[in-house]
Amino acid sequence: MQKTNIKSVTARNEQAKAKLTKEQFLTLAKMCQSTSTQQLLSKKLPSQQKPVLASQLNITPRNNTPKSCRTAQEMKYFLYQKNLVKDPINKPQNHSQLLPKTKNSLHRNFSQLEKSSNSQQNNGQSTAPNTVKKKYNLLSTDSANKSDQRFSSVQFAQQIAQQLKRKYEPLQPQQKKENLHVSLDDFVTQINRPQSIISPFKQTKSLSPSTRVNIAPSKKSLYYVSSLVESFRHILPQNQEQQLFRDHAVQTFNCISFCVKLQEPTKMILEQKRMEIPMKPHYRFKKTVVFDLDETLIHCNENQNLKADVYLPITFPSGDTAQAGINIRPFAKWILQELSQLCEVIVFTASHQCYASQVIKYLDPHSTLLQGQLFRDRCVLSPDGVHIKDLRVLNRDLKDIVLIDNAAYSFGVHLENGIPIIPYYDNKEDKELKMLYEFLVDQVLPAPDCRIVLQSVFRLREYYNYGEPKQAIEKLY
Repeated sequence: MQKTNIKSVTARNEQAKAKLTKEQFLTLAKMCQSTSTQQLLSKKLPSQQKPVLASQLNITPRNNTPKSCRTAQEMKYFLYQKNLVKDPINKPQNHSQLLPKTKNSLHRNFSQLEKSSNSQQNNGQSTAPNTVKKKYNLLSTDSANKSDQRFSSVQFAQQIAQQLKRKYEPLQPQQKKENLHVSLDDFVTQINRPQSIISPFKQTKSLSPSTRVNIAPSKKSLYYVSSLVESFRHILPQNQEQQLFRDHAVQTFNCISFCVKLQEPTKMILEQKRMEIPMKPHYRFKKTVVFDLDETLIHCNENQNLKADVYLPITFPSGDTAQAGINIRPFAKWILQELSQLCEVIVFTASHQCYASQVIKYLDPHSTLLQGQLFRDRCVLSPDGVHIKDLRVLNRDLKDIVLIDNAAYSFGVHLENGIPIIPYYDNKEDKELKMLYEFLVDQVLPAPDCRIVLQSVFRLREYYNYGEPKQAIEKLY
């Protein structure tokens, strides 16, 4: 290389010295002082500085690079050396120098290099399809929304009636057996499982409390209410259990509006639905605890391919049979056994007898735990087609009876007798029934009037005075 070339390059470096960093200037000077670019490339560099093509580094030429008469191969080495000796301490403070300009502002010597770099980058891009990030609805819990977000009683009744429409319609006997498709959904009362809004985690098997013990270390947790309040303390739910409580709170909030506006059934209807069950005199508490079945004590899998705790044969009125996959809620058998020694225990379900009787037989195989079983035919059908569990059909004093149900619309006009519970699906860590037992034994059963205790704890009827679930929970609890 001629000395005149070195001097001319050095002169240009002196002119661009104000715009170049110390790192760039030293690198350029080193390159210009070399006798041959090929000799520099042939030098044996350390292993950690093994030269690679600039296209493989996805380098974008900076706009402050001085013009040079070097070839494209020499410019690749120049950019490579400048990239290797990066020092975070000596980074230029003027960040505007790092922003690349459009192709028109780049020197023509780099046009070919830029094209090869862009083509290499485009070829290396993943061909995986773009996934659309879901936008989740926070279930109307934003306090900024001050409008009344509950369903009207007519809308809610229509929604429930559509879900249960096929379930109470009798099968047509004239249908041919080979063309008859019988589904368990026609005989089971189910509330659809809510979708998780916790991103990016998928719905997991663990839906029950994991941090409930730490909610209030200084005092004993109150059944249902403590977990409900904790689930609304954060903008987003912190775990699946909190999400489940939020979903249940929204559902209960809408159900209360329906129950408050519910029309009273006639005396003739109540007389037709009434069932005489003699109470045994040996109970410690003269109280009656009524349990719902589906999503309260058990869960029947909608998908028969899912793994279940037990498979029970169900015979339909048409004569067809099916295997129902049933998940038993933890402590279900235990709470029935313990409460049966203290008070009267009854199961009241809106499911058909052909299905529910088989499940109850599994829970109480010797018929020693339950004093009564009531099915869909004992429910009072509202004008909108919703099955209501009117407790007056049991012919008990309302101050001595409670109903435990995951669907608050089942309480009907007896909101003060209702005990809410989150729905159960398949979580083996669920402890709701264990906490429920402690609440019943400590507070409900010893009370002269159960309704006073339940109203003071859950205050369900007062939900109607608020426009959204979050506001109601913050004010009431």
